[in-house]
This record gives sequence, C-alpha cells and structure tokens, in this order.
Amino acid sequence: MKPEEKRKTIESYEKAKAKGVPFFPDALFKDAVISLVIFLILAALAYFVGAPLEERANPADTSYTPRPEWYFLFLFQLLKYFPGQLEVIGVVIIPTIAVLVLLLLPILDRSGRRFWRSRPIVAGLAAAGMLGIGALTVLSILEAPPPAQASGGDPVAQLYTANCSGCHGSSISVAAGTNLHEIIAEGRHEGMPAWSADLTTDQIDALAGFVLSPTGSSLFFENCGACHEAPELVAGDPAELRRVLNEGADYPPHAGLELPAWEESLDTRDRISLLNFLAAPDGQRLFVTNCSSCHGQSVAFAGDEEALKEIIAQGGMHLEMPAWQTRLSSSELYTLAAYVVDPQAAPVGASLFNQHCAVCHGDRIPFAESVQEAQKIIVAGGGHETMPVWGSILTEEQLDALTAYTFSVVGGAPLQIGGELFSKNCAPCHGEFGEGGPNPARAGDVIAPISSAEYLKTRDDATLRAIIAQGQPNFGMSPFGNAFGGPLDEQEIDSIVTFLRAWEANPPVELPPEFASTPISVGGAEIYAEVCAQCHDPDGATPVGPSLSDPAFQASMTDEQIFDTINLGHEATAMISWGEILSSDQISQLVDHIRSLGEAPPSTGGTPSFSRDVQPILRASCASCHGSFGGWDAATYEAVVNSGNNGPAVIPGDAARSFLAQKLLGTQTIGAVMPPAGALPRDRIQVILDWIAAGAQDN
Repeated sequence: MKPEEKRKTIESYEKAKAKGVPFFPDALFKDAVISLVIFLILAALAYFVGAPLEERANPADTSYTPRPEWYFLFLFQLLKYFPGQLEVIGVVIIPTIAVLVLLLLPILDRSGRRFWRSRPIVAGLAAAGMLGIGALTVLSILEAPPPAQASGGDPVAQLYTANCSGCHGSSISVAAGTNLHEIIAEGRHEGMPAWSADLTTDQIDALAGFVLSPTGSSLFFENCGACHEAPELVAGDPAELRRVLNEGADYPPHAGLELPAWEESLDTRDRISLLNFLAAPDGQRLFVTNCSSCHGQSVAFAGDEEALKEIIAQGGMHLEMPAWQTRLSSSELYTLAAYVVDPQAAPVGASLFNQHCAVCHGDRIPFAESVQEAQKIIVAGGGHETMPVWGSILTEEQLDALTAYTFSVVGGAPLQIGGELFSKNCAPCHGEFGEGGPNPARAGDVIAPISSAEYLKTRDDATLRAIIAQGQPNFGMSPFGNAFGGPLDEQEIDSIVTFLRAWEANPPVELPPEFASTPISVGGAEIYAEVCAQCHDPDGATPVGPSLSDPAFQASMTDEQIFDTINLGHEATAMISWGEILSSDQISQLVDHIRSLGEAPPSTGGTPSFSRDVQPILRASCASCHGSFGGWDAATYEAVVNSGNNGPAVIPGDAARSFLAQKLLGTQTIGAVMPPAGALPRDRIQVILDWIAAGAQDN
C-alpha cells in the first residue's frame, strides 16, 4: 500500500472510531437481537415446515435410491466425471485442495483492497467456483434417476429372508436324513412356529430345497425363473428333472422356445446344485416321490445300510414279472409295447398300463429301445428292470438321504409308528406334544408335561417302558402293556419310547400350561363331546374299541352295562373310571346320548350318511396313508371331496367321473387301484357309490 493511501485509511478509521458506539452493551445487544430473530425463524420452519426426514434405512429395500442432501449434490455430481480408479481425485484430492486454498487465503492474498472491482482475479475465481458449484447442483437434480423399481429377485430367497433368516441367519446346517418339510410345517423345535398355517405346501417344499441348496435356488432363478416359479417344480420327479436338463430345447414342452444350452452354460457342480434344489435331498420327500408308489410306507430289507444303498443305486431286476402272453391279446400286447416306447404317440395304451403294470411300476414307465424289444419283454415276463437305476438319476446327496431314510423305515420307522401310537393312546390325556393338561381322572389336577427336558433327562427308557406298560392307577392312568391287560405289545411300547425320546433334543414345552378349572357340562351331549369324543369320535364310529353307533353294539349292551362301563372304566384299555368324576345323573345322561348315536337318522330315501356310513369306511381303509404324505386326505368331508392332486376327488351326482369311485373300482387311468392291499368289499364300495350318486351330501 502506498504511504499516502495508508495515511488516509488510518485517518478514516480514527474518525469512525471517535464517532462509534461501545461494544457493550450496544453492539452486543444488536448481535443478541439478530441471533434471537434467526433462532425464531429456524424454530418456526422446523415446526410448520419440518425437516424432510425419510424412513429408517432398510438394507432389504431394493427400491430405495440413495441421494445426499442438497448442499452436497455438487460433490455427488462431481463423482460422475471421475469413474473407477479416478474416483479418488473427485472424492479426496479436489476437495482437499479447495479447503487448503481457503485456509491459506489470508497468506496468499495480502491486498488491502476489499471492493470486488479492485480485485478482478480473486473475484473472478470466487465467482467461477460458485457458478461451478451451482451448475453441478442443477445437473445433479436434472439427471437424478427415477426411484429404483423393486426387482423380483429370487422369490424363494426372499421367502427364506422373510421367514427364516431372522433366527437362522443366511444359511442352515441340516443333518442327513432330516425331514425338513415336516420340521418347517409343524415347527418341531423350540421357538419355531408351525409354518403350515402361513405357507402353502409348495412354498414349504421350496424353502426346504433352498435350505439344502441355496446355490441351486439362484441358478433356478437365473435360468428358469423367466418362465417358471419354483413352487411349481420343487419336490418333483428327479428322473424327469434330469431329463429336462439333459434335453434342454429338445424337451417336448420346451419345443419352439429359445433356451440356452445348459450343458455348456452349467457345469457339473451347477447342474447338481440345481437338481438338489428342485428335488432337495430330503430323504422322506424322495422316498414318497420315487418309492412309495411301489413300496408303501416302508421297505422290507435285511442287511446293512451300505447294501441298501447299492441296491437303490443299481436298481435292476429284483422282482419277477408274469408272462403276459397268455393274459393279453396280440393287439393289447402291441398297444402296451408301443405305449412303453412312446407314451405320447400311443396314448390308448395308458389304460392297459394302469390296469396291469402300474401296481409295480407306479407312474414311472420303463424304458425300451423299440416296440419289438418291449413286446418281447412283456410277452416273456421274468426278471427285468422294474426299479430305475437311481444311481444315474439322483445326485450323491440325494442318494445318501434316500438311503438313510429308507433304512430308517425298514419294517416301519419306530419313530413314525410311535407317533401314531402316541396320538391314538396317549394324546387324549397328555396332549399332542406331551404338553399335559387337566387330568380327566382327578378333578382339579393338572398333568405335567412329559416332553420337557427335565422329565426326559430324569427318566431312563426302562422307566418310561414301565410307566406305559403298567400304568399309574393312582393318577388315573390304565396299564397299556399286554402283560397287564393293555392293548400294546413290547415292540409298540418301544416305539412310543423312541417317539418320546426324540423330544429330548428340542423339548416342545418346559412348564405345565395354565388351564381354567371349569366344571364339566351337565348335558349328555356336552359331556360326550368333552370327555368321550377324543377317543370315540363325535359320531361314535371309532376304530378304538367297539363302534358306539354300531347296531350290533347297541343291541348287545343294556343301559346298565353301558352305565357300569363308564362308571368303572375298562381295565384292559386306556379307558379310566369316570365314576369318581361324573355324577350318577351325568353318567345316565351320557348313556342316553350314546343310545342316540345308534338311532337311525331322519329318512332320506335310503341315502347313505357321510358321517355314519361313508366316513368310517374311509377312516378304516384309507386314512392310515392318505393325510400323512399329502395329496388326497380322508380326514374331513371337505378334504374327501376336494383334496388330491387330481381333484376334485368327488363329483356330486356323478360316480362314474368321480376319481374316488374310479380308484375303488379299478377303472382309473392314473395310478393303481386303491387300497393297494386289495379292493374293498363290494358292499362297502356300493355305499360310497350310492352316496356320490345321491349328491355326496355332508349329512
């Protein structure tokens, strides 16, 4: 600064200082007023306008588009011009240089001039910087992408994330042979709900496949998800699934579609993962899908697990086929041979196959190179490849799981048999999960859980067997062992003990449930529904003991005999003495209600009753299998009429077209005649046919 300019500046400053006001309180008061005004403005904006806060961050929300606040948008836009490895320039270097320039500005700019026209370089640089920041902010707003649309993603993975990952994390380790479908559906361990109320059977199957092969789920979504949904195909036939992967575009349903060459795009490991997802190595599901049509619920086998695996893997000629030459005509033999070679080209052979071959082959059609070869095998009979070579169809994981499960059900799995016996003999008092409840033999008493860790750890198997066999008369529990007048033999008692012991790893309950102590209803119908129907069924048509609605029972028993049986109990069965709980008047009313079960319903012109005539037949002959493995269910009217993979099973008024009638008569075109052990007596079939023909009423 020139001396003259410096002198004038000092003089001007001294004059202004002489005329000025003191800092306190004048200048400080002005600052306080301005600060208060600014604070009031900010408070008003916050109250009336509010801050534009968004929802709490959700990493699972793929539709969210992250954006910085407006005062950082210029930096956000700047990053677009420094992609990849150059990003450090826009993120670190340029902002750091700008901050350093501002910090060093008093040293770099020592001019005494303050008016912007007197400082063209500095003013120009500042204006350029502000214009640049403004331009980048505007560009960021104009080029802002629309909110991201939520992509479907792998729906099975989303199903797992929504329902399982909260407790299990990103993956679950499952022991070989575990029945995942049952665990997910019924919630078989502590803290896990029964998902069957929220998820369909197909969704549960898809979840089981994902747990066992999450990589396969993503491969399915990438390669098949454009056309298929996973629940359509999971738990499917492994032989058919492998054929789809092998044939690709040549697979008949894929004709005309542009499909990738999976043998090139998927390596061996990917193909195995995909197969494991679609037909997950869940032993019971594989057995039901591939083996139960011929073997039923279990396999008769003497040998070790390794020998069983070898038989399953190799398949082959383990059954004798009769020579059909003397049983079928020449035209029927040719039609059947043509159907075996190419089912689609000879559909008329389906009825012959279902009538004569499906009882051993199930739904799986054997392979033959030519009609002549097939006809030769059918004519001669003998040993032939009745069981597929599962070693070339299943993956190694599936083969191991199938072998483990099949070996566990040789002659019937003790765990499965024990569960059925427990449900039939023990659950009415102890509860379906051993949770306990009101003691029907002692008013006001509560039965403690028998499925708790404390109960099972303090009682060995010998003690459990003794309790079941000998009972606990002091607590109202009758003996169940044959040696003590009960209905169960030693093997059946061992099966129940095995079932109880399976609870020890994951006890369903720990403490006795709380029950309100309420007096038993005084009416005979109410008493029957509360204390008798759990064993004898609401209509009295029970497989446990005599049928109370059976005319033979009604004729053979006097009112006094029925009264005494209820009053004193039955020592040879699980029926306790109700005389200590019910009054004589209540037992008399109960006798009257039992008598009413044997009365004929109002005349319907000879129409069979579903509850009295049809349901007892279905329960006795069908319910042991149907209802346990999915498909058709014989438990309720709605299930009998509408359930099943080929449902509805009953077409009211049309017995000929009703699938249930066709299966009983052997006229069906899908599967074999039912029951597999042999057709029902003709009079029982006629009852069901008459009921369908009369409109299949829920009467």
